[in-house]
Amino acid sequence: MAELLIEHPPTYEPERAYIYDVVFGEFLGLSYHAQVGDDPDLTVISVRSDSTGKRLMIHEELLTTTPDKWLTEESLPHQPLDKWMLPDAFCDTPRVSSEVPVIYGQRIAEDSYYGERDGDIRLGVDIFGSALFMLTRYEEVVKSDRDEHHRFPATASLAYQEGFLDRPIINEYLEILWTCMKRLWPGLDRKQRQYRVVLSHDVDQPFSVIASSPVYVARNVMGDLIRRKDAGLALQRIQAYASRGTTREQLDPNATFDFIMDTSEGHGLGSAFYFMAAKQRSRFDDGYPIGGGHIRRLLQSIATRGHEIGFHPSYDTFRDPMLARAELAGLCKVMDEENIAHSPMGGRQHYLRWEVPLTWRIWDELGLAYDSSVGFPYDPGFRAGICYEYPVFDLLARAKLRLVERPLHFMDISMLTEGCTDSETHRLIECLGAYRNICCRYNGDLCILWHNSNLRGARQKRLYEQVIATMVN
Repeated sequence: MAELLIEHPPTYEPERAYIYDVVFGEFLGLSYHAQVGDDPDLTVISVRSDSTGKRLMIHEELLTTTPDKWLTEESLPHQPLDKWMLPDAFCDTPRVSSEVPVIYGQRIAEDSYYGERDGDIRLGVDIFGSALFMLTRYEEVVKSDRDEHHRFPATASLAYQEGFLDRPIINEYLEILWTCMKRLWPGLDRKQRQYRVVLSHDVDQPFSVIASSPVYVARNVMGDLIRRKDAGLALQRIQAYASRGTTREQLDPNATFDFIMDTSEGHGLGSAFYFMAAKQRSRFDDGYPIGGGHIRRLLQSIATRGHEIGFHPSYDTFRDPMLARAELAGLCKVMDEENIAHSPMGGRQHYLRWEVPLTWRIWDELGLAYDSSVGFPYDPGFRAGICYEYPVFDLLARAKLRLVERPLHFMDISMLTEGCTDSETHRLIECLGAYRNICCRYNGDLCILWHNSNLRGARQKRLYEQVIATMVN
């Protein structure tokens, strides 16, 4: 295998080591050696075994920022972003749109970010700085915008403001980089990938009748009849409440786990169920007893069928390592008692309540394998600009973590109301069909979150089956 030589400016060594490892090692699967070069503004790439001496020179911007401006608003991309119309050299790169927003970069000529001279290629798009910016969520450390749940809102993101939230922009940058490299060194080969659908289910409310008061059940029955207009669901809820033991568990409207697993297995997929272990109820946490018999039977059922059990820490854990540790210990204790393997374990923050880099740091210290919280609650799309999972980097500690991020692209409640109207169904299928095509284009992952509690009615189940069929076929 050919080894690349990367010669870079003498700045931000930990950040460079991280982004080179992710871009060349994780994403492209290439061997490389990085060292400080002679040019203060360019990263120069060559192939050690290439006797022609051809070079790819990439402009630097973010990683040449002066230390006094690092992680400040002055280091953010200048808006509105410039748009680059790709030249003829990229006519055989169908994975990239003809017009590309440039997060960081500098035009080489009046109308282009690309140039060829004496066998070399010069690229004005700051591939590595832009990738670092998106993957580490750099802007979320700098900007103070937060919603009522202290989450960074989609509307504050560069991707939303510049109209590329529905594009995995770093995948496009990777294809630009790869096209340049193949133009110089046709013999290079990259890592082979395969499109996959990644299904996960946050178990906020495993059951709606069990441990519920008569008033709560009656209120939900009225909602079934009046708001949801689903008499069958109301009857099922009444029957579940009137039953006992495992029959009640089977009839409970929220107990859609067998349906989910049947659907996944029917399409050759696996599902990941993320469980909460909060000890008490709060305004935002249902606080179901993770050690209760009905939950233990559910965990056993999921494990026996070969699906994944993961961690769904409660509302206040995103900044509280002690609380997160206690809840993880509670879940692991029950799984140990049931002889269910739980290492390595991944999961997602409740309410997508996530703060960079603190929440990543908490998860890493807990020894968790992956997080899947990096998605916006009400705006589907590519928050990290990528449809691949990747190791994360702590911008404040300036260190690569063991934790892997599995970005979330779509959550059911971002496009569905309780009534599930025909127009909503059409828009949802259309949206997910577009995301499927995008992720297929890059042989990437399409990560979807669908709550078990949003599959109670026959209409919701039919929609879900249609969604999964669309994603797979």
